[in-house]
Amino acid sequence: MSLKISPLSWRRSSRYAEPLIPESSVPSLPAEIWFKIIRFTTRLAGHDNLGLDDAFGPAFSDEEHPEIDTGVFRDRRHMSLVCSAWAELIRNISAEYLVVYSDKQLKRLVKRLEMDKNSTERRFGARTTRVDFKIVGEYNAKLAARLFRSTPNLLIYSNKNGPGDHPVRYTPHEVLRSLLAHCGQTLRRVDWAGPGEPPRYQDLAFFCNHLPKLTTLRLMAIYSYPRLPDGAPPTMRLPSLTTLSLGIIPEPPVHKEHYAITWDPLLQYLSLSPQQLPALNRFECDLFPQQVATMVFFNAHGSKLRLFRTTTCFADAQLPQAVSACSNLRDLVIVHGAEVVAFPQHHPTLERVCLLPTIDVQVDMPKKMFSNAVLNPLDDLLKRAETMIAPNLKEIRIRNVGGFTAIVDQEFWIMNWYRRLRLRRIEFVDQFGISYDKFDNRTPLDLVRC
Repeated sequence: MSLKISPLSWRRSSRYAEPLIPESSVPSLPAEIWFKIIRFTTRLAGHDNLGLDDAFGPAFSDEEHPEIDTGVFRDRRHMSLVCSAWAELIRNISAEYLVVYSDKQLKRLVKRLEMDKNSTERRFGARTTRVDFKIVGEYNAKLAARLFRSTPNLLIYSNKNGPGDHPVRYTPHEVLRSLLAHCGQTLRRVDWAGPGEPPRYQDLAFFCNHLPKLTTLRLMAIYSYPRLPDGAPPTMRLPSLTTLSLGIIPEPPVHKEHYAITWDPLLQYLSLSPQQLPALNRFECDLFPQQVATMVFFNAHGSKLRLFRTTTCFADAQLPQAVSACSNLRDLVIVHGAEVVAFPQHHPTLERVCLLPTIDVQVDMPKKMFSNAVLNPLDDLLKRAETMIAPNLKEIRIRNVGGFTAIVDQEFWIMNWYRRLRLRRIEFVDQFGISYDKFDNRTPLDLVRC
């Protein structure tokens, strides 16, 4: 039933100028509809996203870059001027996802949260489910620790502090202790989304061991590992972890003792027992392990995995063996460059393969260079996938973005592979999951609808 006059209608507060549109021409919508419209237009993507981006899902996500869409913040300001009820709703939505860019902003935010502690209504910080730190310079770690005292329902903590190309410091102890003390029972996802401020291994182990509901952990680097004379390193046990994502470790400009540029030490520490990661089903490793730890990890946890993502860089010898150890694997995501890599001869459960480019941005290059750098390596990889005995394989997806954008112009190449894979009843699809046989028939409007 519509509300003829509602505190959440379009009508402005009497403090503001009359609308230009006559009152009779604007519909009066139910309050519930206004709630949905406002939430849809002013929320940042990812405020409650406990998982990571899906290579088989939508092609674009704003989760990692909420600052790009400045229109969201402009809409918030404008909508909050309509009436007090809208202003309150915008205030609550703004509290859900906090992004901190500077020490100065952190001070203001902590002051705002602490002033709100004695409110008779639900506190501002009690609505916060996600906090992202993206402070490039120095900041007061004690202020960050104070912030978490006011966010008791936090689900997601993301750390992208410092520069984006090398570590400059480790995550402060007081920050991790405050997270444990005030958010330890609610945290579900922890992201070190940048390499500037990674944790030390011993701090990471203690921190994660006290997060009973942690389901997603992402790392870009480990600041340091314990020295052998210090005794056995602490064992990590993550009973609820379903997703482990390990990025490409950057090399520091100056050599640092106990800083590893591979994931081998971490994977060794996680492979002491299969019970360390009993719920793991998604593993991403953008820097394929180089040592014996590779198979130790997959022998311990491979049978649990349903999705495995890796790069072909350094994986030429170990990938077939690693994939074979994942006996229940459903989805294989490969970030492919110009390397030659093999597939296992047989896989009983594999259903989908997704190929991603190593370069995220579109690069224009001469036709011959494109053939040598992109088409020929893809051709070789598809031939190897074609010969694999995989009775359940039903889809091979090439995400035509970044370095792979121009493959859509290779009509003969696309149709050749479409027909070859079709003979094996395998769909050959693009980033939207649309078969390449229909690619030439799509209009720009069709692409928008996707």
